[in-house]
Amino acid sequence: MKHLAWLLIFAALPAALVTTRRGPEDESVFVHGLKADQHESLLYVWTSDADQKDPDFLTVIDVDPKSSGYGKVIATAPTGSTANEAHHFGYTVNADRIFAGGLFSNRLFIYDVAADPKHPKLIKTVPDLAASTGYSGPHTFYAVPGGVMIAMLGAKGGGAPGGLVTLDNDGKFLEARPAPDYMYDVGVKPELNLIVTSSWAHPHAVMAGNTPMEQVGDVVVAWDYKTGKVLQVEHLDKAPLEVRWLHGAGARGGFVNCAFGNSVWHWEVGKDGKLAFTRVIKLADGSIPADMRISYDNRFLYVSLFGGGALQQYDIADPANPKLVSSVAIPQAQMLKLTPDNKRLYVSNSLLSNLDGKVPYRVQLVNVTPKGLALDSKFDVDFEHLATGQARPHDMLLK
Repeated sequence: MKHLAWLLIFAALPAALVTTRRGPEDESVFVHGLKADQHESLLYVWTSDADQKDPDFLTVIDVDPKSSGYGKVIATAPTGSTANEAHHFGYTVNADRIFAGGLFSNRLFIYDVAADPKHPKLIKTVPDLAASTGYSGPHTFYAVPGGVMIAMLGAKGGGAPGGLVTLDNDGKFLEARPAPDYMYDVGVKPELNLIVTSSWAHPHAVMAGNTPMEQVGDVVVAWDYKTGKVLQVEHLDKAPLEVRWLHGAGARGGFVNCAFGNSVWHWEVGKDGKLAFTRVIKLADGSIPADMRISYDNRFLYVSLFGGGALQQYDIADPANPKLVSSVAIPQAQMLKLTPDNKRLYVSNSLLSNLDGKVPYRVQLVNVTPKGLALDSKFDVDFEHLATGQARPHDMLLK
Protein backbone atom coordinates (compact mmCIF):
# COMPACT_ATOMS: atom_id res chain seq x y z
CA MET A 1 0.00 0.00 0.00
CA LYS A 2 3.05 2.29 0.29
CA HIS A 3 2.72 3.74 -3.20
CA LEU A 4 -1.06 3.44 -3.55
CA ALA A 5 -1.74 7.17 -3.84
CA TRP A 6 0.87 7.79 -6.49
CA LEU A 7 -0.31 4.79 -8.51
CA LEU A 8 -3.86 6.11 -8.41
CA ILE A 9 -2.71 9.55 -9.51
CA PHE A 10 -0.60 8.36 -12.39
CA ALA A 11 -3.20 5.95 -13.69
CA ALA A 12 -4.77 9.06 -15.21
CA LEU A 13 -1.52 10.74 -16.25
CA PRO A 14 -1.43 9.88 -19.99
CA ALA A 15 -4.80 11.56 -20.53
CA ALA A 16 -3.59 14.62 -18.65
CA LEU A 17 -0.52 14.86 -20.85
CA VAL A 18 -2.49 15.13 -24.08
CA THR A 19 -5.31 17.32 -22.75
CA THR A 20 -5.21 21.03 -23.50
CA ARG A 21 -5.73 23.63 -20.78
CA ARG A 22 -9.28 23.58 -19.48
CA GLY A 23 -9.28 26.43 -17.02
CA PRO A 24 -7.28 28.63 -14.69
CA GLU A 25 -4.03 26.80 -14.05
CA ASP A 26 -3.13 28.74 -10.92
CA GLU A 27 -5.52 26.44 -9.04
CA SER A 28 -4.26 23.16 -10.52
CA VAL A 29 -3.39 22.07 -14.02
CA PHE A 30 -5.92 19.27 -13.59
CA VAL A 31 -8.96 21.34 -12.56
CA HIS A 32 -11.86 21.64 -15.00
CA GLY A 33 -12.32 25.39 -14.51
CA LEU A 34 -13.82 28.32 -16.34
CA LYS A 35 -13.41 28.57 -20.08
CA ALA A 36 -11.67 31.61 -21.49
CA ASP A 37 -14.88 32.96 -23.01
CA GLN A 38 -16.93 32.66 -19.81
CA HIS A 39 -17.31 35.49 -17.31
CA GLU A 40 -17.09 34.34 -13.71
CA SER A 41 -20.33 34.52 -11.73
CA LEU A 42 -19.13 33.79 -8.19
CA LEU A 43 -16.02 34.38 -6.13
CA TYR A 44 -15.39 32.11 -3.15
CA VAL A 45 -13.25 33.58 -0.36
CA TRP A 46 -11.78 31.52 2.48
CA THR A 47 -12.36 33.75 5.49
CA SER A 48 -11.33 33.93 9.15
CA ASP A 49 -13.47 35.55 11.83
CA ALA A 50 -11.26 38.41 12.99
CA ASP A 51 -11.76 38.15 16.75
CA GLN A 52 -11.98 34.33 16.59
CA LYS A 53 -15.20 34.31 18.60
CA ASP A 54 -17.38 33.09 15.73
CA PRO A 55 -16.76 30.22 13.29
CA ASP A 56 -14.59 30.82 10.24
CA PHE A 57 -16.44 30.53 6.94
CA LEU A 58 -16.53 30.29 3.18
CA THR A 59 -17.73 33.59 1.71
CA VAL A 60 -19.69 33.75 -1.55
CA ILE A 61 -19.51 37.01 -3.54
CA ASP A 62 -21.67 37.78 -6.58
CA VAL A 63 -19.30 38.83 -9.39
CA ASP A 64 -21.76 38.77 -12.28
CA PRO A 65 -21.99 42.38 -13.57
CA LYS A 66 -25.51 41.66 -14.85
CA SER A 67 -26.74 40.64 -11.41
CA SER A 68 -28.52 42.93 -8.95
CA GLY A 69 -26.28 41.50 -6.24
CA TYR A 70 -23.05 42.37 -8.04
CA GLY A 71 -20.18 43.07 -5.68
CA LYS A 72 -22.04 41.86 -2.60
CA VAL A 73 -21.65 38.99 -0.16
CA ILE A 74 -24.63 36.77 -0.93
CA ALA A 75 -23.92 33.85 1.41
CA THR A 76 -21.52 32.41 3.95
CA ALA A 77 -20.94 28.77 4.86
CA PRO A 78 -19.57 28.48 8.41
CA THR A 79 -17.09 25.82 9.47
CA GLY A 80 -18.79 25.25 12.82
CA SER A 81 -15.50 25.89 14.65
CA THR A 82 -13.36 28.89 15.60
CA ALA A 83 -9.69 29.92 15.40
CA ASN A 84 -8.82 27.73 12.42
CA GLU A 85 -6.80 30.38 10.59
CA ALA A 86 -8.65 29.99 7.29
CA HIS A 87 -5.75 30.39 4.90
CA HIS A 88 -5.76 28.36 1.66
CA PHE A 89 -8.23 26.14 -0.16
CA GLY A 90 -8.68 24.49 -3.54
CA TYR A 91 -11.02 22.62 -5.86
CA THR A 92 -11.10 18.93 -6.59
CA VAL A 93 -10.46 18.05 -10.25
CA ASN A 94 -14.10 18.43 -11.28
CA ALA A 95 -14.49 21.65 -9.26
CA ASP A 96 -17.48 20.11 -7.51
CA ARG A 97 -15.90 20.22 -4.06
CA ILE A 98 -13.65 22.63 -2.20
CA PHE A 99 -11.03 21.38 0.25
CA ALA A 100 -10.35 24.17 2.78
CA GLY A 101 -7.74 24.03 5.53
CA GLY A 102 -7.29 25.42 9.01
CA LEU A 103 -3.61 26.39 9.02
CA PHE A 104 -3.46 26.50 12.84
CA SER A 105 -6.18 23.99 13.76
CA ASN A 106 -5.14 21.29 11.24
CA ARG A 107 -8.82 20.79 10.41
CA LEU A 108 -10.00 20.06 6.88
CA PHE A 109 -13.39 21.28 5.69
CA ILE A 110 -14.92 19.78 2.55
CA TYR A 111 -17.65 21.82 0.84
CA ASP A 112 -20.06 20.76 -1.89
CA VAL A 113 -20.24 23.58 -4.45
CA ALA A 114 -21.99 21.61 -7.21
CA ALA A 115 -25.53 21.15 -5.91
CA ASP A 116 -26.07 24.86 -5.21
CA PRO A 117 -22.99 26.95 -6.06
CA LYS A 118 -24.44 30.09 -4.45
CA HIS A 119 -24.96 28.23 -1.18
CA PRO A 120 -22.04 25.86 -0.54
CA LYS A 121 -22.70 23.07 1.93
CA LEU A 122 -20.19 21.75 4.44
CA ILE A 123 -20.37 17.99 3.94
CA LYS A 124 -17.40 16.76 5.96
CA THR A 125 -14.89 17.89 8.54
CA VAL A 126 -11.65 16.02 9.16
CA PRO A 127 -10.92 17.04 12.77
CA ASP A 128 -7.14 16.61 12.77
CA LEU A 129 -5.00 16.18 9.67
CA ALA A 130 -1.94 15.79 11.88
CA ALA A 131 -3.45 12.65 13.38
CA SER A 132 -4.60 11.20 10.07
CA THR A 133 -1.54 12.09 7.95
CA GLY A 134 1.39 12.62 10.30
CA TYR A 135 1.85 16.22 9.10
CA SER A 136 0.53 19.59 10.26
CA GLY A 137 -0.04 23.08 8.91
CA PRO A 138 -2.09 22.46 5.74
CA HIS A 139 -1.17 25.14 3.23
CA THR A 140 -1.62 24.71 -0.54
CA PHE A 141 -4.44 22.45 -1.81
CA TYR A 142 -3.66 21.14 -5.28
CA ALA A 143 -6.10 18.91 -7.19
CA VAL A 144 -4.65 15.76 -8.74
CA PRO A 145 -6.46 12.87 -10.46
CA GLY A 146 -8.17 10.86 -7.72
CA GLY A 147 -7.81 13.40 -4.93
CA VAL A 148 -6.09 16.47 -3.54
CA MET A 149 -2.39 16.97 -2.80
CA ILE A 150 -1.69 19.19 0.23
CA ALA A 151 1.57 20.96 1.00
CA MET A 152 1.97 20.60 4.77
CA LEU A 153 4.25 23.07 6.55
CA GLY A 154 5.60 20.64 9.13
CA ALA A 155 5.52 17.34 10.95
CA LYS A 156 2.84 16.16 13.34
CA GLY A 157 4.37 17.99 16.30
CA GLY A 158 4.72 21.32 14.46
CA GLY A 159 8.43 21.08 13.64
CA ALA A 160 10.44 19.68 10.73
CA PRO A 161 10.00 18.35 8.14
CA GLY A 162 7.09 19.44 6.00
CA GLY A 163 5.73 17.17 3.31
CA LEU A 164 3.32 16.45 0.50
CA VAL A 165 0.18 14.60 1.56
CA THR A 166 -2.40 13.09 -0.80
CA LEU A 167 -6.03 12.57 0.20
CA ASP A 168 -8.84 11.08 -1.86
CA ASN A 169 -11.88 13.15 -2.82
CA ASP A 170 -13.56 12.27 0.50
CA GLY A 171 -10.59 13.45 2.55
CA LYS A 172 -9.22 9.99 3.35
CA PHE A 173 -5.46 9.68 3.67
CA LEU A 174 -3.66 7.95 0.81
CA GLU A 175 0.03 8.83 0.88
CA ALA A 176 2.65 11.17 2.35
CA ARG A 177 6.06 12.22 1.08
CA PRO A 178 8.51 13.98 3.42
CA ALA A 179 10.25 17.11 2.21
CA PRO A 180 13.95 17.73 2.87
CA ASP A 181 12.86 20.31 5.46
CA TYR A 182 10.53 23.26 4.76
CA MET A 183 7.34 23.36 2.68
CA TYR A 184 4.94 26.03 1.41
CA ASP A 185 3.51 25.86 -2.11
CA VAL A 186 3.33 23.19 -4.81
CA GLY A 187 3.05 23.30 -8.61
CA VAL A 188 2.97 20.38 -11.04
CA LYS A 189 4.22 20.26 -14.63
CA PRO A 190 3.09 16.81 -15.84
CA GLU A 191 4.58 17.30 -19.31
CA LEU A 192 8.02 17.43 -17.68
CA ASN A 193 7.18 14.94 -14.91
CA LEU A 194 8.11 17.60 -12.35
CA ILE A 195 6.76 18.99 -9.09
CA VAL A 196 8.22 22.19 -7.66
CA THR A 197 7.72 23.09 -3.99
CA SER A 198 8.80 26.11 -1.96
CA SER A 199 9.51 27.17 1.64
CA TRP A 200 8.19 29.23 4.52
CA ALA A 201 8.53 28.13 8.15
CA HIS A 202 7.39 25.24 10.31
CA PRO A 203 3.95 25.47 11.97
CA HIS A 204 5.15 26.26 15.50
CA ALA A 205 7.20 29.19 14.16
CA VAL A 206 4.35 30.48 11.98
CA MET A 207 1.89 30.35 14.87
CA ALA A 208 4.27 32.30 17.10
CA GLY A 209 4.39 35.20 14.63
CA ASN A 210 7.37 37.43 13.74
CA THR A 211 9.37 34.33 12.90
CA PRO A 212 13.16 34.82 13.26
CA MET A 213 14.94 34.63 9.93
CA GLU A 214 16.99 31.63 11.05
CA GLN A 215 13.68 29.72 11.29
CA VAL A 216 12.59 30.67 7.74
CA GLY A 217 13.42 28.47 4.77
CA ASP A 218 15.12 29.50 1.53
CA VAL A 219 14.87 26.32 -0.53
CA VAL A 220 12.98 25.36 -3.67
CA VAL A 221 12.73 21.63 -4.33
CA ALA A 222 12.16 19.75 -7.59
CA TRP A 223 10.52 16.31 -7.34
CA ASP A 224 9.89 13.47 -9.77
CA TYR A 225 6.12 13.64 -10.22
CA LYS A 226 5.64 9.93 -10.88
CA THR A 227 7.74 8.57 -8.03
CA GLY A 228 7.76 11.44 -5.53
CA LYS A 229 11.57 11.31 -5.37
CA VAL A 230 13.41 14.55 -4.54
CA LEU A 231 15.59 15.44 -7.55
CA GLN A 232 17.04 18.85 -6.73
CA VAL A 233 17.30 21.30 -3.82
CA GLU A 234 18.19 24.93 -4.53
CA HIS A 235 18.79 27.78 -2.04
CA LEU A 236 17.36 31.18 -3.03
CA ASP A 237 16.47 34.20 -0.88
CA LYS A 238 14.43 33.83 2.31
CA ALA A 239 10.81 32.64 2.04
CA PRO A 240 10.38 31.57 -1.59
CA LEU A 241 6.60 31.31 -1.63
CA GLU A 242 4.36 31.00 -4.70
CA VAL A 243 5.25 28.42 -7.34
CA ARG A 244 3.99 29.66 -10.72
CA TRP A 245 4.78 27.64 -13.84
CA LEU A 246 4.39 29.40 -17.17
CA HIS A 247 1.29 28.11 -18.94
CA GLY A 248 1.06 25.67 -21.82
CA ALA A 249 2.42 22.22 -22.61
CA GLY A 250 5.64 23.60 -24.09
CA ALA A 251 6.58 25.90 -21.21
CA ARG A 252 9.75 24.97 -19.34
CA GLY A 253 10.02 27.77 -16.80
CA GLY A 254 8.29 29.69 -14.08
CA PHE A 255 8.60 32.22 -11.26
CA VAL A 256 8.85 32.16 -7.48
CA ASN A 257 8.64 35.20 -5.18
CA CYS A 258 10.91 35.41 -2.12
CA ALA A 259 8.89 37.40 0.41
CA PHE A 260 11.63 38.20 2.89
CA GLY A 261 14.28 38.49 0.21
CA ASN A 262 12.09 41.08 -1.54
CA SER A 263 12.82 39.42 -4.85
CA VAL A 264 11.38 37.35 -7.69
CA TRP A 265 13.30 34.49 -9.30
CA HIS A 266 12.84 32.82 -12.67
CA TRP A 267 13.65 29.19 -13.33
CA GLU A 268 14.20 27.33 -16.57
CA VAL A 269 14.32 23.56 -17.01
CA GLY A 270 17.37 22.58 -19.02
CA LYS A 271 17.76 19.69 -21.43
CA ASP A 272 19.26 17.70 -18.56
CA GLY A 273 16.03 18.14 -16.56
CA LYS A 274 17.63 20.39 -13.95
CA LEU A 275 16.15 23.75 -12.94
CA ALA A 276 18.40 26.81 -13.29
CA PHE A 277 17.35 29.76 -11.09
CA THR A 278 18.04 33.47 -11.65
CA ARG A 279 16.99 36.47 -9.55
CA VAL A 280 15.16 38.68 -12.08
CA ILE A 281 13.41 41.29 -9.89
CA LYS A 282 14.91 43.02 -6.83
CA LEU A 283 12.40 45.09 -4.88
CA ALA A 284 12.85 47.71 -2.19
CA ASP A 285 13.40 46.41 1.34
CA GLY A 286 10.11 45.78 3.10
CA SER A 287 8.13 45.27 -0.12
CA ILE A 288 7.28 41.67 0.87
CA PRO A 289 6.05 40.19 -2.44
CA ALA A 290 3.17 38.00 -1.29
CA ASP A 291 1.45 36.46 -4.31
CA MET A 292 1.98 36.21 -8.05
CA ARG A 293 -0.08 35.30 -11.11
CA ILE A 294 0.96 34.78 -14.71
CA SER A 295 -1.47 35.73 -17.48
CA TYR A 296 -2.64 32.70 -19.44
CA ASP A 297 -1.01 33.99 -22.60
CA ASN A 298 2.30 34.28 -20.66
CA ARG A 299 2.56 37.99 -21.46
CA PHE A 300 2.40 39.45 -17.96
CA LEU A 301 3.42 38.67 -14.40
CA TYR A 302 1.40 40.19 -11.54
CA VAL A 303 2.99 40.63 -8.10
CA SER A 304 1.24 41.77 -4.93
CA LEU A 305 3.35 43.70 -2.41
CA PHE A 306 2.03 43.16 1.11
CA GLY A 307 4.58 45.53 2.62
CA GLY A 308 4.78 47.87 -0.35
CA GLY A 309 1.02 48.34 -0.57
CA ALA A 310 0.78 47.82 -4.31
CA LEU A 311 -0.06 45.47 -7.16
CA GLN A 312 2.52 45.42 -9.95
CA GLN A 313 2.34 44.32 -13.58
CA TYR A 314 5.46 43.14 -15.40
CA ASP A 315 5.97 42.46 -19.10
CA ILE A 316 7.56 38.99 -19.32
CA ALA A 317 7.96 38.64 -23.08
CA ASP A 318 11.52 37.88 -22.02
CA PRO A 319 10.97 35.94 -18.77
CA ALA A 320 14.58 36.43 -17.72
CA ASN A 321 14.17 40.22 -17.90
CA PRO A 322 10.76 41.33 -16.57
CA LYS A 323 9.88 44.98 -17.17
CA LEU A 324 7.56 46.89 -14.82
CA VAL A 325 4.77 48.42 -16.91
CA SER A 326 2.07 49.33 -14.42
CA SER A 327 1.26 49.57 -10.72
CA VAL A 328 -1.74 50.38 -8.56
CA ALA A 329 -1.82 51.19 -4.84
CA ILE A 330 -3.60 48.66 -2.62
CA PRO A 331 -2.84 48.72 1.13
CA GLN A 332 -1.59 45.33 2.33
CA ALA A 333 -2.17 43.68 -1.08
CA GLN A 334 -2.19 39.92 -0.58
CA MET A 335 -3.79 37.08 -2.57
CA LEU A 336 -4.63 37.42 -6.26
CA LYS A 337 -7.08 35.63 -8.54
CA LEU A 338 -6.84 36.22 -12.30
CA THR A 339 -9.78 35.61 -14.60
CA PRO A 340 -9.38 33.23 -17.58
CA ASP A 341 -9.68 36.09 -20.08
CA ASN A 342 -6.75 37.90 -18.37
CA LYS A 343 -8.88 41.03 -17.90
CA ARG A 344 -9.57 41.10 -14.14
CA LEU A 345 -7.63 40.52 -10.94
CA TYR A 346 -9.38 40.06 -7.61
CA VAL A 347 -7.25 41.11 -4.63
CA SER A 348 -7.66 40.29 -0.92
CA ASN A 349 -5.74 41.99 1.89
CA SER A 350 -5.32 39.65 4.85
CA LEU A 351 -2.15 37.61 5.26
CA LEU A 352 -2.26 36.04 8.72
CA SER A 353 -3.92 36.89 12.03
CA ASN A 354 -0.57 37.54 13.72
CA LEU A 355 0.97 39.49 10.82
CA ASP A 356 -1.85 41.72 9.54
CA GLY A 357 -1.70 45.44 10.12
CA LYS A 358 -4.60 47.73 10.94
CA VAL A 359 -6.30 48.13 7.57
CA PRO A 360 -9.95 47.78 6.58
CA TYR A 361 -10.38 44.22 5.31
CA ARG A 362 -11.81 43.95 1.83
CA VAL A 363 -11.72 42.25 -1.56
CA GLN A 364 -11.15 44.60 -4.48
CA LEU A 365 -11.08 44.31 -8.25
CA VAL A 366 -8.34 45.55 -10.56
CA ASN A 367 -9.04 45.76 -14.28
CA VAL A 368 -6.26 44.99 -16.73
CA THR A 369 -6.55 47.62 -19.46
CA PRO A 370 -4.39 48.40 -22.51
CA LYS A 371 -2.98 51.30 -20.48
CA GLY A 372 -2.22 49.17 -17.43
CA LEU A 373 -3.85 48.35 -14.11
CA ALA A 374 -6.91 50.28 -12.93
CA LEU A 375 -8.74 49.86 -9.62
CA ASP A 376 -12.46 49.25 -10.18
CA SER A 377 -14.38 51.73 -8.03
CA LYS A 378 -17.63 49.79 -8.49
CA PHE A 379 -16.29 46.65 -6.82
CA ASP A 380 -15.12 47.00 -3.22
CA VAL A 381 -16.39 44.26 -0.91
CA ASP A 382 -16.44 45.21 2.76
CA PHE A 383 -15.32 42.54 5.27
CA GLU A 384 -15.53 44.92 8.22
CA HIS A 385 -19.28 44.79 8.79
CA LEU A 386 -20.50 41.25 8.19
CA ALA A 387 -23.19 39.65 10.35
CA THR A 388 -20.50 38.25 12.67
CA GLY A 389 -18.44 41.43 12.61
CA GLN A 390 -15.00 41.96 11.16
CA ALA A 391 -13.53 39.14 9.06
CA ARG A 392 -10.22 38.52 7.29
CA PRO A 393 -10.38 37.45 3.60
CA HIS A 394 -7.45 35.43 2.27
CA ASP A 395 -7.53 32.88 -0.57
CA MET A 396 -10.00 33.06 -3.49
CA LEU A 397 -11.50 30.78 -6.13
CA LEU A 398 -13.61 31.61 -9.19
CA LYS A 399 -16.82 29.84 -10.14
